[in-house]
Amino acid sequence: MKKRIVSLLMAGILSAGLLAGCGQKENTASSKDTGDNKEAEVQEDTEDASGQEEGQEIDRDVETTIRFAWQSMAGSTKEQLLLGAIEQLEEMYPNVTVEIENAEPGKYASKISMDVSSDNTCDIFSFWRPEASYGTDKFIEAGALADLSELLEDEYFKGKFEDSAISTCSYKGTFYGMPENYAFIVMLANTEVLADCGLEVPTTWDEWIDSMSVIKEHGYIPWGISTKAFASGWERPLGYVLDRYLGKNGETGWRNEDVLEAFAGNVHFNTPEGIEACNKLYDLCAGNAAGDAMTLDDTQATSKYFNNGKAAYWVNGTYGIENIDKGIQEKCVTMVFPEIPGAPYNEPIVDKDVTGMYYVSSKAWADPVKKQIIYDLFKILYSDEFIDGFFYQALNLLPLQNYELDAERIGKIISDAKVIADKSEMVKWPLGRANPENKEAFYSVYTDFWAGKYTGEEFAVKLDEIFYNGN
Repeated sequence: MKKRIVSLLMAGILSAGLLAGCGQKENTASSKDTGDNKEAEVQEDTEDASGQEEGQEIDRDVETTIRFAWQSMAGSTKEQLLLGAIEQLEEMYPNVTVEIENAEPGKYASKISMDVSSDNTCDIFSFWRPEASYGTDKFIEAGALADLSELLEDEYFKGKFEDSAISTCSYKGTFYGMPENYAFIVMLANTEVLADCGLEVPTTWDEWIDSMSVIKEHGYIPWGISTKAFASGWERPLGYVLDRYLGKNGETGWRNEDVLEAFAGNVHFNTPEGIEACNKLYDLCAGNAAGDAMTLDDTQATSKYFNNGKAAYWVNGTYGIENIDKGIQEKCVTMVFPEIPGAPYNEPIVDKDVTGMYYVSSKAWADPVKKQIIYDLFKILYSDEFIDGFFYQALNLLPLQNYELDAERIGKIISDAKVIADKSEMVKWPLGRANPENKEAFYSVYTDFWAGKYTGEEFAVKLDEIFYNGN
């Protein structure tokens, strides 16, 4: 087996989980796991697609290194599938070495930013949407990322992705990223925990808020999630409650998409509506997570509290479902985020969108050899075989046209949550428009807010101090 280099670039990422994930590659999902004929079909497809000028040939025997970066997933199913795709690529190109570069959550964005600023951009890397929050727009404006529009005209990819996904993956009308995953937010209630507390699954805001104290009185934790900086699930109540009060499409007279504009720094948080929203958020969140939740990431918090039946509620994206034990999943039902009495915007809403994508460096795309290799890697990643694995093994959805999920294979939680998501209006991740420089300060305050350090009104003032830019 061809040796690959794992480049450990950030302090603290030399974890047993990551090394175990790489070391177990031979025993995990790859093309060989689903049939040798599948591998032959994919290889035939990729060999026929050049991605080059007509008549141009590349030398497959050239010694080439492809740098591929993604945020460390600690040996997850998705990571194993990616390793299987890389193994298949290396079989197609015996003289290619794929160098994998990882960084842990909270440090990965800095790693990619550092690469770009030092003109050392990885050949291919996964990253968030092309928006200001993570500085991806600046990568594009600096010329570091390749225009991938030609892929959408290739017969292999043409018509594969939903139009809304292509729009999300584009910046100023140009397509820069191949969709890595599509996700929607899932909220769960553990019916066994609630029943032990004498409660039913709440369907109204008041029932939900009233349940928090009852759950704690019975020795359980309301929220079995992380409140650590850059965790995913704990941000969702923030966005949903603020959307209920501040609106998202200019309804209150602000310039556009009110919550996003507030996090962009263009409008105030400490308005009567903003303060009321933060008071409601306080009722939902403050003091309702585990005492050590601020030290645990999403996976750790799920394992320690939700999987052990110590917590009643859970929230995260579809990408987090695989961290929930199957036995616990059977005890859970999906929840609709309820209307808040008196809030002006109470339509059904769900945070849903393409959450990540694969980018290619402009230098790699300009190199005929590297371009062909990356082109062929994309054809492997978006083959029927790997799409099936990403969907049903890793629960990593893609925004595909005319693709119907198999509810029996994907599981009841995701299929039920998708019904909720499909009929709800889309809202965006609230920090999507935030200045990256404000995030560290925000997460520090938000962690303290979850711990009950600030009242709702004090939190609204803090948000204003962090984000409002005075314009």
